[in-house]
Amino acid sequence: MSKTFAFVGSLNRAMPDMPPAHGDGISVYSFDEASGALALVKTFDGIDNPTFLAIDAEKRRLYASTEWAGRNEGLAVALAIDPETASLSHINMQPTLGSVTCHLSFDRDGAYLFASNYTVADLGAKPGAAVAAYPLRADGSIAPPVASVAHEGADAVLPVETRSHAHSAIVSPDNRYLMVCDLGLDRVMSYALPPEEGKLALAPAPFVALPAGSGPRHLTFHPNGRTAYVINELNNTMSVLGYDAETGGLTLEQTISTLPADFSGTSYCAELALSPDGRFLYGSNRGHHSLVRFVIDGEGRLSLPAWTSTGGAWPRNFTFDPSGRFVLVANQHGDNIVVFRYDPVTGALNDIGEAVQTGTPMRIVFGRF
Repeated sequence: MSKTFAFVGSLNRAMPDMPPAHGDGISVYSFDEASGALALVKTFDGIDNPTFLAIDAEKRRLYASTEWAGRNEGLAVALAIDPETASLSHINMQPTLGSVTCHLSFDRDGAYLFASNYTVADLGAKPGAAVAAYPLRADGSIAPPVASVAHEGADAVLPVETRSHAHSAIVSPDNRYLMVCDLGLDRVMSYALPPEEGKLALAPAPFVALPAGSGPRHLTFHPNGRTAYVINELNNTMSVLGYDAETGGLTLEQTISTLPADFSGTSYCAELALSPDGRFLYGSNRGHHSLVRFVIDGEGRLSLPAWTSTGGAWPRNFTFDPSGRFVLVANQHGDNIVVFRYDPVTGALNDIGEAVQTGTPMRIVFGRF
């Protein structure tokens, strides 16, 4: 009989631009895929600010970033998962070649790990990389970085006049290109894969520029392989991008607000996710404290937005469970995780009353064993 566990990364060390840290590091919950109930199993406190987690395709290893503003470099940490108890044990760690590491991801074959750095060290401070690439060894350990790229300063891959804030790196469906959302540059950069001769080389179509002040944060590809979606933190929008597999290029096709027309407060977008069948797209609004749902048409375009309160403040992250029946929302300022049942017909999300209190939750990933 399979077991399902939710791994929750949290803020456990105060950051200058974030509220007090109430987290315990990485909290592990058992999850009932029939009822949506969560139950705390254990915590792992051996990492400072494991605010972003990534789990490998085989669910054997968990990788955590250290998001800490007081250092010029963050860390990417590899942990082994015990499939019976969900206990975590340290494998190794590697420096991320840049400050405030906020995102980790894999290529489609699980051969590489990519770390994205938001960058708050002084302009020009070393090492200053926006993104770094690491081979993954057979035992799950992280090898030293084989490639990196800077988006600002003397080593910038392209001349820029604004501050770089890389926020995520996602590999294209064909595993040929790495798309890096840079919130500070209002660009999604495209790099050729695999890394060659120790560097990430620009794709033939090197970037797509979004409207000034957009703040592209996270990206996901539609199952059709031709469409990508980017959630823009600063102007509270969702962008639809066309993907060209030959050039690695992205083309802006549509931008739509994530907020109701009558909302006048301050809000910032954070996460996005597709429904399991690719019919609906969701995004989180921190300030409006909601998830927005869009209907996706046959061309990948978005329409008919609807909103669901997240039952807590500042929804930084959310995800579908492995069954696809539930959506779990991590409310960073609300110190809780709220569970919603997903309606596959309408895309509606319904609070099932299974919220749990947990300190400063920042990221949720699942493992089914």
